[in-house]
Amino acid sequence: MSPAVLAVTAFLGGRMADVFVFGTLAADVIVRVRTMPTGGSHVNGEYLGWRPGGSSANIASALSSAGHTVQLVGPVGEDALGEALLKAAQTHGVRTEHTIPVPKAPRTLIFLDDSGERTILALAGPGRLNRYSLPDLPGLPEADAVWVESYATFSREIADAAGGAMLAVPPPDDPALSGPADLLVGSKSQLPDAWRQAPLQAARAAMGDRLRLVVVTDGSHGAVAYGDATPCAVPAQPARQVDATGAGDAFAAGLLHGLLEGWELLAAMKLGTAWAAAAVEKLESIPPDIEAVLGAGK
Repeated sequence: MSPAVLAVTAFLGGRMADVFVFGTLAADVIVRVRTMPTGGSHVNGEYLGWRPGGSSANIASALSSAGHTVQLVGPVGEDALGEALLKAAQTHGVRTEHTIPVPKAPRTLIFLDDSGERTILALAGPGRLNRYSLPDLPGLPEADAVWVESYATFSREIADAAGGAMLAVPPPDDPALSGPADLLVGSKSQLPDAWRQAPLQAARAAMGDRLRLVVVTDGSHGAVAYGDATPCAVPAQPARQVDATGAGDAFAAGLLHGLLEGWELLAAMKLGTAWAAAAVEKLESIPPDIEAVLGAGK
């Protein structure tokens, strides 16, 4: 196992983890289109309804299905839609006693074409959560892992409060809004342009020397992990794509689960690609439970 992976996983020793996920519960509003909208175009769409979503809620649900104790911390709408989203998360075993009430549940508009590709438009949000002080969170200092949706939304105080937990984040929308992490995982399209040539070095310059791994997914091209050693690449697994929504979240959950279990990096990445492949075959945002993923590989 590489020094980078040891630094991320040695603290846990292969037991089920206590995980805090700082993120948002959102309603994904799905519209099927023949072609994606472009500037000045007129596109007809078929409304397919709404479903529970939000990247962090997707990751929390997947990790919970793998047996981890997962606490979701973040804004939840006080309206009827927010209540439905809360119940959906709880149905997936996610703990929600430390969610933060906001007036309206965020909505995300997802355009889904015939190939299963999607374009995402955030319609509304809860505001910037770092306007609030970090809530008192029993158990956070002893957590094994922490996922932070965005330091543009959540306070950097989390990094200090989380103690020695494995701290994981997606790529920031703006490098100036990045913050501390051990692991960065997200798609190639999410990476700031300036980070693509040398992802680890560029991300470490913005996020600090604590960063040990940058894992970049690239759809059908698979994923590559950049650490201090030779990059580790894994191909995508074959799938009949119906809906690409949540595939990146499924990959992140698989990678995190493998690392928390003390697996070799390659094995953890392979689980991530298997989970992503299972996710794209479902017309859902929340990834399938881990049992479905492991069963498909038998």
